[in-house]
Parts: sequence; C-alpha cells; structure tokens
Amino acid sequence: MTESNPRAAVERIAAFTESARPGRLTNETRQLFKRNILDSIGLRHRCTARTALPGLREQFEEYRAPGRCTLIGGGNTSADQAALFNSGLVRYVDLLDSYMAPGGLCHPSDNFGTVLAAAEQAEASGEEFMLALAVAYEIQCRFSAAVPVMAKGFNHATQLAISAAASAASFSGLTAVEIANAIAIATVDNISLACVHAEPCRSGRDSHPG
Repeated sequence: MTESNPRAAVERIAAFTESARPGRLTNETRQLFKRNILDSIGLRHRCTARTALPGLREQFEEYRAPGRCTLIGGGNTSADQAALFNSGLVRYVDLLDSYMAPGGLCHPSDNFGTVLAAAEQAEASGEEFMLALAVAYEIQCRFSAAVPVMAKGFNHATQLAISAAASAASFSGLTAVEIANAIAIATVDNISLACVHAEPCRSGRDSHPG
C-alpha cells in the first residue's frame, strides 16, 4: 500500500480477485492444482463412510434444498449444503495440505468444497474453477503469512472465510467493491478463537495441537 493509494486490505484482496484471469496461471501452477484437486477428491472418497458424515447426509435427505450442486456419494442439493458436506469430506481425516507461516498456519484445500459448489452453481468451466481455487489458495496463504492470527489467539479458519468468500464471489460477475463487501460480510461472522483446537494434556494445562 502506498500513500497515494491507501486502500484497505479488503479492497486490495477484492481487486486481486476481480482481476484474476486464466492466462496468468502458468503450466507449473496448473499441474500443481490438478494434483491438489485429485488429492482433495481422494480424501473425500476416503471418508464417505465415516461415522459423522452419514448423519449429515441423513439430515440433508430430510431437509434437502433443491439445487444443481453435487453431493459426493450421490445426489444434488443447494450450494450451501454441498459446500458444507463436501468440505467435511475433505477435512474429516485431517490429511489435507498445510501452509506454515510465522505465528500460524492454514489448510488451503479447506476452500475446495466451497469453490466447487460455487462453480457448479454458476455452471463454470473447469478452467474457471481452477482459477477460483488458485485465487483462494493465494489469498489464504498470503493472509496467513502477513497476519499471525494464531499467535494472537484466533483460529486459522478466520482467513478461510476471506478466501472462500472471495473465490465464490468471483463466479458472480461482481465488481471489486461488491466482492469487498462479500468478503467483509463473510469474515465478520466467522471469527473464532484458537481455543477451539485446545485439548487437555497430562500436566493439566491446555495444549494446542496446531
């Protein structure tokens, strides 16, 4: 940020999102994201039979909203339900990718379920989906590197709200100002404390598994 253009961080993130184009993805980047996509799909299929997730599917069967978005394992539903379920599949076994930064970390493939649902809702192409996923990775990792949220006692899912909202908004044809508003709305409602990861240790003091 320069003195001649003192934009807020959310405005800079939104401008980056709005200006992203497929042509800026190098061959190396495309190969990397193809690998990450396959890895996320593999994680999802690995845990479809886990105890908690069939219960979530049963809830969707009872309260399912109509929509074109895919539920892994069969069926279609609304974008929000698909994002919740498919993100749970990626996250459940806790073997997803990690980005380590001073004062914190993040798991960029946490964005996968949301970006996929938003892409399906918008009937986006595969290239558009890959670009939005790359945008989400870039935003989440750069924010994690710049802002040590965990060192300040906040949960690393805070920056996930920023990246997921930005990438989902990219499918909607929103202006940079509208994307900034979407990011702000999502973030202010999804700030949590790092203590949600704490668990008791033998000494009786809390530990943080990271």
